[in-house]
Amino acid sequence: MSVFPTTSSPFGPLEPIHAYILSNTEQLSWSNWWKLLVIPFIPLYLQALLLRREHTRKERVALAALGLGLLWHAGLRYRFLQPWFNAFNNGLGIGYVTISIRYLEFAFIESRLLDEYWECRGRHWSVAAFDVCINARRLGLGLESLKQTSSSPQVNCSVDSSHNSNPASNGRVVVDDDAIIRQSQTYPIWVVKPPLRLSRSEAVLRHFIIFFRNYTICDTMLSLLRAYGSDTIGSFTPVPNALYKFSHENTFVVFPKVGGGLTAPRWLAELAAVICVAVCVWLALSMAYHFLATIAVGTGLYEAEAWGVDLFDNPLAADSLLDFWGRRWHQFFRHQFLMLSTLILRALDLPISSPSILFLSFFFSGAMHALGQYLMDPVPALLPIFALFPLSGFGCALEVMFKRITGRKVKGFWGRAWTWAWMLITGRWAANAWFESGVGGSYLCPAYIGDWLSPWVQEWVIDRKAC
Repeated sequence: MSVFPTTSSPFGPLEPIHAYILSNTEQLSWSNWWKLLVIPFIPLYLQALLLRREHTRKERVALAALGLGLLWHAGLRYRFLQPWFNAFNNGLGIGYVTISIRYLEFAFIESRLLDEYWECRGRHWSVAAFDVCINARRLGLGLESLKQTSSSPQVNCSVDSSHNSNPASNGRVVVDDDAIIRQSQTYPIWVVKPPLRLSRSEAVLRHFIIFFRNYTICDTMLSLLRAYGSDTIGSFTPVPNALYKFSHENTFVVFPKVGGGLTAPRWLAELAAVICVAVCVWLALSMAYHFLATIAVGTGLYEAEAWGVDLFDNPLAADSLLDFWGRRWHQFFRHQFLMLSTLILRALDLPISSPSILFLSFFFSGAMHALGQYLMDPVPALLPIFALFPLSGFGCALEVMFKRITGRKVKGFWGRAWTWAWMLITGRWAANAWFESGVGGSYLCPAYIGDWLSPWVQEWVIDRKAC
């Protein structure tokens, strides 16, 4: 057994676990999905209910032990066996890791955890507890630590005009006995501010339009990837040197019906393939978010404003690495990485500083994305997947140093050039690892519109000719 990852042992010393999973897992299907996606999450919901009350840590610790047992019993037993769904196995693996951390967080957090803004507006307690479970970005939930600076106040949602109240910051009003009443929802600076307050029907329409737009673009790009690279980057079976073969064994003609078209250089074909991977990940995650928002708001289960904060803030507009990773890319794991980094620094009795938090956060991100591939077969090379994130952290550190030396932030035109040069160079290694393992042929959404549009694109926009 190799200490370091190899082609035959991609997880190094952890390869026996991976081999056991591949030998013993069952096909995830409509008949058993609830064993994986429902049963293991019931203790988490019960933890969230207990977090509405003080002094429930012992019960929450017991529920965490039960939940982790159920989660990993199912997580080591079920996966997608179809090679064209291998990308979903990556998502499942990452999901189990982040839910495990949430179980531990809910077990050891000291005080109550609830969103007083929605509590004061009549949200049912059952929905409020469910929201705490899925609110990964902790919008409206306060501090980034297991230990609160003070005990949670008792929320008094009835404002009596006879009470002496004083305006406070962050959209709050402080009333007698330290009760806190949210008068308006507040959002951290690193999330997209929601649009002007919309009615329920307007919010549902907005979410559906974004979902359908992203689905159309994502499905079309994936269909083209499978069509152009059916035997290279779009194959769902491993292809060594897939990206090189894709660009060197094919010729791509742009606008073939217009004067014979223009032949794209090889480097441009490779660049387009790498960009396609990143854009499809972005659109697929955003598509899923807005699909769920359409259901949550449309059914009346949630308030329209509750899903108003989009998952992404137009990553293409990023003009620095700090801007990209700190605000424009999804912040789904931000809280967990900051929490883990802080806890480790405290445990080692090291100073908690921005550089150390930055380094550890990107390290944990790389480790989670690499180890989260444990359900995959074949497995993309772990090192390029892992390295993408520490290298991004290093790039962010360079931006901080640049500001300290010059007094200027990285931004504007040259900031965009720097950001995308760095992301495309480092991202190419990760994308190539996916291509060579057959992930490029995976389906991320039902292939309907893409299969209808891609033949038209191949005929009129970009034509492929084998060399």
